[in-house]
Amino acid sequence: MNQRSILKAITAGIFIVLSSTISAQEKQSKIETSTEVKILIDRKIEVNKAIFDSQYYAIQLYYGNYTAAERILNEFNANFSGWETELSFETPNYKVRVGRFKDLNVANQKLEEIRKVYPSAFLLEPNNL
Repeated sequence: MNQRSILKAITAGIFIVLSSTISAQEKQSKIETSTEVKILIDRKIEVNKAIFDSQYYAIQLYYGNYTAAERILNEFNANFSGWETELSFETPNYKVRVGRFKDLNVANQKLEEIRKVYPSAFLLEPNNL
């Protein structure tokens, strides 16, 4: 080997040894926030929770007159006990809705189960409730 190659090898070795001992600086920062900011953050969390809780999928069984709506609601409660049901009024008709599903897959499974008895049932998405 010539002197130039030996010099390059030694330089590379020194560089490797020195670079392995260099480490990044570490510093922990503490961020202080005012009580107003903490209050705003807590309120935002509450609003987000309320929005999340109000967003759910439901299944609509019927939309029409009161007599038929009440009959379908009672019939459904007899056939599918333990389900959350709702009879509501939207001028000029009544609606029969069931369930509060957070998961779309669960809602679709329940819809298929209900369609065996109520073929016209359909799924309502959260923004359509």
